[in-house]
Amino acid sequence: MAIITLTTDFGLKDHYLSSVKGAILTQLPDAVIVDISNVIEKYHLPDTAFILKNAFANFPKGTIHIIGVKANYTKETPHLIVFAQGHYFIGADNGIFSLLFEGGIDKIIALPQSDSVFPTRDVFAKAACDLAKGIQIEELGVKKDSVTQMIPFNAAPAGDMIRGLVIYVDVFGNSVTNISKRLFEQTSKGRGFIIEVGKHQIEKISKSYSDVPNGEILVLFNSSDNLEIAVNQGNADRLLALQVNASILVQFV
Repeated sequence: MAIITLTTDFGLKDHYLSSVKGAILTQLPDAVIVDISNVIEKYHLPDTAFILKNAFANFPKGTIHIIGVKANYTKETPHLIVFAQGHYFIGADNGIFSLLFEGGIDKIIALPQSDSVFPTRDVFAKAACDLAKGIQIEELGVKKDSVTQMIPFNAAPAGDMIRGLVIYVDVFGNSVTNISKRLFEQTSKGRGFIIEVGKHQIEKISKSYSDVPNGEILVLFNSSDNLEIAVNQGNADRLLALQVNASILVQFV
């Protein structure tokens, strides 16, 4: 039984999402269709990558992931099937695959050119169903050697500090940074630290949101091992003006 996931910016009001699901079920009636997210900000590839990257590894190997964001075909953004980490990903070569995978792509197949105005339904759904039916990835297009690169700003150590950015704000208003737990621990070497968040300074990493009273600011490593600034039962995004691309500084002492 095939699992096909959907990550799109279609929203929930219009017919687009149900049309894609209907196209899949017409070709593959026993498909299991899972929505990863369909309320991504329009055309926003960094959010698309963040959400899908943190979700897909929880699915069984062989799952097929359709990416319906900035999906239209051009010569610069052909439609691809990418096989990586045991999963299949179908979308336009608009930079999304370079954001999802830091290397480690096993196969890249360019699908035939399409003039469809609804490629997520007409091209991606068909390719997903063909894969689910057992057609080999190589039979669906032409081998390609690389994907379009979109280079994100990575957190980096600079002497006794790390400079990072907020890269994502979730529905709770928690501000997720690009500072990983691994980078933090490698740079800290057991030293104390001060995390500068606007006018606030935080000197402790919490283990859970409830480590501080309601309304208090905290910093923790979230389930994706990213440093996250939060407010217990509050909204760090609004309270601290920590929107995407806000600067975060960690000073080790």
